Amino acid sequence: MPKSDGTALPWRCLMSNIPIGVAPLRNLMGDLDDQDFLDAFTSELFADLTCRGHGFELKRLAGERVDPASLPGASIRYIVAGSAQCGGPGILRVNVRITDAATSEYLWARRYEFGVEEAVRVQSKIIRRISRELHILLLHQEIARAVGESGAGLELDECLSTAATVHGGELRPELTAEAQRWYLAALDDDPRNVEALVGLARTCQELVSNPWWGDPAAAAVASDLGREVVSLALDLAPGAVEAHCVQGMLHSAAGKLDEAARAFEQALAMDQGLAIAHGFAAYNSVFLGNAGNTLPAIERAMRLDQADRRHSIWFFFGGFAELLAGRTEASISLLWKSLERNRSYGSAQLFLIAALSLSGRYREAAEAAQLFHQQYPDCPAGALEQLWLSRSSSATYRAQILPVFDTIRDLGLGI
Repeated sequence: MPKSDGTALPWRCLMSNIPIGVAPLRNLMGDLDDQDFLDAFTSELFADLTCRGHGFELKRLAGERVDPASLPGASIRYIVAGSAQCGGPGILRVNVRITDAATSEYLWARRYEFGVEEAVRVQSKIIRRISRELHILLLHQEIARAVGESGAGLELDECLSTAATVHGGELRPELTAEAQRWYLAALDDDPRNVEALVGLARTCQELVSNPWWGDPAAAAVASDLGREVVSLALDLAPGAVEAHCVQGMLHSAAGKLDEAARAFEQALAMDQGLAIAHGFAAYNSVFLGNAGNTLPAIERAMRLDQADRRHSIWFFFGGFAELLAGRTEASISLLWKSLERNRSYGSAQLFLIAALSLSGRYREAAEAAQLFHQQYPDCPAGALEQLWLSRSSSATYRAQILPVFDTIRDLGLGI
């Protein structure tokens, strides 16, 4: 295996978190029987924010007005609250808002009116919108932190140009982190810039897909924030084909494989020559149990995009698929080609280790495992299982990946 120097460094972006208080909706409907709906709404909101908001520190509140003395040791920055009332026969009117806990300033507010029969659907819509707005506040805090660390702001075009140059290099943690900082700086100049939003989401996807780059908390925040940011980009520019691709990548990494497949299909419907859509759609299909049919799509992606950075990724995708399809020697060849182009590519290293062991080349596998340990000594526990096992419920895929998974663990890579 090509040797690599350096060790994993702490991820220097996505370090922000925001303390949020969630207050129950006030019942202005005049009927205590409606309280069950309001209690269920608050519980669903809290559960959704807990699941999707790894950058949030959540606290359930008894009411919207908070006495700081009643929350010893806690600091609430934003409060989510609202009320519900009747808007007419069979009509509910729900008002929700996010306020600054210190000043009571409204940062966001919306009114929703809907029929009682639509309550479940609209409740889900309201909760998703609240989550979006809180992630935008988290993004603004992260932008301010990143710009504060880097000094005076630069012009938008300069930030985007620098980010694109850095991001076009080899897939390495320090380059992705630097690109991420430049995209954040661009958003300081223009918070609605689609190129910067998509670029930021792509750096989030790269961190999620390489968990040995940073701590698990940063990867979890990246997954949540990346999906919200790319969704915002698509709201601003529905025809942004790369945004559809990045959305598919993030959905796939989060285990939402069918949603990912639809995002890639939409991207390819817009541009049949888009290499990343072909490549990542093929990789996603492996998790759906289609490893044996993946290589032609990977080869097409390679013909469409000749960049070494991309080819390293495409060779890994092909090697991974061939390994699961039982074609071990072909897998080894492809994974070696991936590492020849990027010697620090952790995913290719891991599955080359497994392929070498499964082919009986135990000494080489052990040496490769030792090198991976040296390069990423702080790789978080559970990283492999989260990214490649729990990601898919396909019986075919799980039957293919489990022997590979066990082989990697047997070599002391308990990740």
